[in-house]
Amino acid sequence: MGLATYKRKRNFQQTPEPAEGGKTGHGIFVVQLHHASHRHYDFRLEHGGTLKSWAVPKGPSFDPTVKRMAVEVEDHPVSYATFEGDIPAGNYGAGHVDVFDSGTWQPEGSVRSGLAKGELKFSLHGDILRGSWVLVRTRRNSGKPQWLLIKHRDSYAGPREADDFVDPHSDRPIPLHERKSVWKETTAAAQPRAAKENGKKSTRKTVSAVGQKAPLSTGAFAPQLCRVQEQAPAGDAWLHEAKWDGYRLVATVQRGKARLWSRNGIEWTDKVPGIAAALRALAPTSAQFDGELIALRKGRDNFNALQAALSAGDTSSLVLMLFDLPYLDGRSLRELPLLQRKAQLENLLQQRPQAPLRYSTHHRGDGPAVFAQAVRAGLEGIISKRADSPYRGERNGDWVKTKSRPSDEFVVVGYTQPRGSRVGIGALLLARAGAHGLEYAGRVGSGFGDALLRTLRKRLEALRVDTAPVETTLIEKPDLQRASWVCPELVVEIHHQGTGRQGLIRQGALKGLREETSPDDLRSATARTAKRSKPTAAPATTAGAPDAVRLTHPERSVFPADGITKQHVADYYAAVAPLLLAEIAGRPLSVLRCPDGIASTCFFQKHAGKGWGDRVHAVKVREKNASKDYLAVDDATGLLQLVQMNVIEFHPWGAQADDQEHADRIVFDLDPDASVPWREVKAAARTVRDVLDGVGLRAFLRTSGGKGLHLVVPLAPPAAWAQAKRFAQDLAVTLAAERPETFVSVAGKSKRKGRIFIDWLRNSRGATSVASYSLRARPGAPVAMPLEWNELARLRGGDAYTIATALQKIRRRKSDPWRALYGLRQSLPGTPRRSR
Repeated sequence: MGLATYKRKRNFQQTPEPAEGGKTGHGIFVVQLHHASHRHYDFRLEHGGTLKSWAVPKGPSFDPTVKRMAVEVEDHPVSYATFEGDIPAGNYGAGHVDVFDSGTWQPEGSVRSGLAKGELKFSLHGDILRGSWVLVRTRRNSGKPQWLLIKHRDSYAGPREADDFVDPHSDRPIPLHERKSVWKETTAAAQPRAAKENGKKSTRKTVSAVGQKAPLSTGAFAPQLCRVQEQAPAGDAWLHEAKWDGYRLVATVQRGKARLWSRNGIEWTDKVPGIAAALRALAPTSAQFDGELIALRKGRDNFNALQAALSAGDTSSLVLMLFDLPYLDGRSLRELPLLQRKAQLENLLQQRPQAPLRYSTHHRGDGPAVFAQAVRAGLEGIISKRADSPYRGERNGDWVKTKSRPSDEFVVVGYTQPRGSRVGIGALLLARAGAHGLEYAGRVGSGFGDALLRTLRKRLEALRVDTAPVETTLIEKPDLQRASWVCPELVVEIHHQGTGRQGLIRQGALKGLREETSPDDLRSATARTAKRSKPTAAPATTAGAPDAVRLTHPERSVFPADGITKQHVADYYAAVAPLLLAEIAGRPLSVLRCPDGIASTCFFQKHAGKGWGDRVHAVKVREKNASKDYLAVDDATGLLQLVQMNVIEFHPWGAQADDQEHADRIVFDLDPDASVPWREVKAAARTVRDVLDGVGLRAFLRTSGGKGLHLVVPLAPPAAWAQAKRFAQDLAVTLAAERPETFVSVAGKSKRKGRIFIDWLRNSRGATSVASYSLRARPGAPVAMPLEWNELARLRGGDAYTIATALQKIRRRKSDPWRALYGLRQSLPGTPRRSR
């Protein structure tokens, strides 16, 4: 077919897609996830110097009984195999493209003959797609030829879908390190097909693959741990279990002896002898189990009843809910998919039922619906687990926890004396682990019964110390006057409604004591997630802005290498809110969200919906034949409500919401190749400034927060988008032609080597550019900082200002460097006068 059709459909002055090129003869294949007008997967095989290409709407299926439609499209250049990025609106195939999988392929017989007769058999050797496949043509008359993509039965077949390897929140392929365990020499027979509907259990009682022979350690083992997230993952790649309200226990059985431990390795065997006996009967040879110890009252788990039973030493009625089986009968099952481990566990419990042991059932897929049902039922929440995940004994994201009510664990550092008729204690004084020791976190005085109040008083009196184990400046004076301090040994779990501006919990209520957790566990968790090195504090003029916003999980690590938490991000945006709002208020927004920090998946979002906050509103934007609700904020509260939803970057339109068809700003992004010295980038900025000056336009300078610089040209009156885009393109093309050794106007990285790309593509309707004062989701937390032109000489780089230094820079300034931008009247040559 060649590349004639491919080139005819594209304007390479507008799209970053490669026009040609790429090394041939290596037999590569690639699958790309394409968010065009209709989301689909592009399946490409190298042959004859190009990539033969098919669009697969639902993506490849690993199930041999599933036949996926594949529509043949134009050949693509081999260089397209590495293309990722955004195809601008208005261009063919507009939308975002990600590489989903790549590798090599090997045909069976002649490719030319197979394509001609409509049956092409081949093997794939990728990170995700492997084994034997076939493409079968079903129609080749009018329109595009249609084929079926089918997986052959082999050791790589099974109940998996391409979407199982896509993050359900960002709709982007999951990172390589998260999918590395998916293919571990499993077979189709070794993967029990769990029912996908109505929560039905698999009827398969045995599996052919039972794990690998391995010695069994007799000690405690590290349990698989959960990450916390605010929304349950969707898709059949996940299964969902109830979040049991009890104590996590792991157990080992060997040579007729069972031992149990808490999650931090404290032995519990003597505390629950009935459970130990049941485990011995369940697995008389050797096994490892993972589960949750609970007390059932009226068919529901009851944490208070569990604590009461343990305190009384009567554990005969307690139940161990089992949900994983890492080892059985001399074989390690850790590398087997979770569904297979659970199938063996369920089979074991059915063969040898034991009253104190129960199987924790699951539902596959429909995570948000399962969570909503759990909330309606009054459950604590759900645990979602990747169906094909191995058992690693770490917090790697394969298991995630979604809670119906926020709760966290704290160390008790003191208590207040009771008043009136209250017995025991007045309130507990709490602390959380920080980088330099314990930090005061607030008080809790509700959720106690009289018996627990008396018990706590006795336990805490035995721990009394003379001096406070925390800094007391945040403790309210009445509490401080009535406080008794204790050695920080007791850990409690507290329900709360987030934290206030000073990081103190709001509306706390005791959930229970965490006997299995020590303060060292909390310190270790904090060390893993954040160093808590605080950026410069917010100025007093904006310090009150976060008060109206409940910030959940303020301790969550956002920039892990820099010790920057969600609280630090909120404090920064509270400080710069007046400056940032001047850039984004009244404009449709696109925002970059990083729910688990910048080291995990981040994604752009532009459409408004429920749950953002009452001050985040919608702006109607016309898209093709329909209108969509875009995000918009007009005040500091709305800004911080977006931060609460894990927004890091703010990218506004270059138009006002009430005049979407006209650009009031043009942005030139100078994006240098890595080999270009910084001094040349600065010189290039001055060159573009001078060219703009020559046509009567004043440009304003800012760092990009990356490796380049932005020149922003305000327009008043605004210009039609077509005119603005044409002007920006003409300027970029002209500079590239006059100074080819410095500039390039085409986005392809292969043409950018040693030069600076003048990115003019941001100047079309719907395109965005990062706002001044916005953070960037990059190591170091750099800031897009507006500057005076006379500051350029001393500037060290496009990421010179960070969350830790930006506020210092702002405070030192005598005035806003862009103060003239907002009142400046200038227009593009030929712009007609019009009223607004």
